[in-house]
Amino acid sequence: MEESVYSLIPEPYIPPPKKPLYRSNFNEAPTHAKKPAATFGQPHTHVDAKQYLKKGQSAVPTLRNPVAVGVSRRNTAPMKPAVPNRNEKPVMGLVSQKNFVTANAVDNILAVPKRPVSNEINYLQKADYGQIPQYIDRVKQQITEEYRMIEEMQQNQHPQNENNIEMLTEQERDALLSGLKTNWERVNKEYQTLSFTLDTPAKKQRKEAYESQLEEIENDIKKLSKKFVFVHHE
Repeated sequence: MEESVYSLIPEPYIPPPKKPLYRSNFNEAPTHAKKPAATFGQPHTHVDAKQYLKKGQSAVPTLRNPVAVGVSRRNTAPMKPAVPNRNEKPVMGLVSQKNFVTANAVDNILAVPKRPVSNEINYLQKADYGQIPQYIDRVKQQITEEYRMIEEMQQNQHPQNENNIEMLTEQERDALLSGLKTNWERVNKEYQTLSFTLDTPAKKQRKEAYESQLEEIENDIKKLSKKFVFVHHE
């Protein structure tokens, strides 16, 4: 293609042809216009007992007046007075030379920072802190009652026990000791005659029986070797 000066001329814009409008094949009768916030609460209408709403009629809403409905503005924070207009004159001719920007900056610099509020539970501030728990008092009371019952039982049994207790005389104690020593020598002599080889169960049982008898006699001798020996008669 050869270059030409006519190619620098811009070509006019020809809009493309429009496509045919879309038409649905289904019936458009079921469609209805949407009403945003149409069901938010009850409609603000005047209710008249004589002119009640009949079938097929619709309620005519009235203009919503916040004062008439009873809506009040909630003041979440204390409101400061409105700033005076620049055209208004100061009250009683007072004029302030205070630089509020600098004053606010100084107040913020010198202000003490707020400490964060701790969500931890301080058990030192409990009403019953430092006091004895109730279960300890209850356990102490139970222990005291048990001691009292034991003391009463001992006091009731003490006179009977004193009548049944008798102290051995020196002659009786010596006679018992001599008899125990004689029995110990007799059992020990038989124990010494046993053979060293315990090859049968009978020999093992005989040896164990002699050892138990000797141990029992030695314990009785230790008890009677004391100076005062008391005997309880059942």
